[in-house]
Amino acid sequence: MQIYIVSWLFSNSEDQLFATKEYCNSLREGKIDFNCNGFELINCYHSPQDGTGIIICKAENVKELYKKFKPWKENYNLILNFKPAFTNEELLEINR
Repeated sequence: MQIYIVSWLFSNSEDQLFATKEYCNSLREGKIDFNCNGFELINCYHSPQDGTGIIICKAENVKELYKKFKPWKENYNLILNFKPAFTNEELLEINR
């Protein structure tokens, strides 16, 4: 699986407030599966002061990322950016 850095930005503060409330409720209720169907969450970082955040994850491919994040994008007007990334070991390997 490939490592990806996913950054997000809310389009407006109203969507951010609504999505944050829904996300926290889903977390409390155990409704979010972070490791399923070609997706594995490594970590998630939130910057609520400006409505942004970063996710470090592994995915089989970009298509899996789009599937995983599609409901959040459609329901909460998230702007998402997916970037593939290398570990230190992978970077050394390709630069030998």
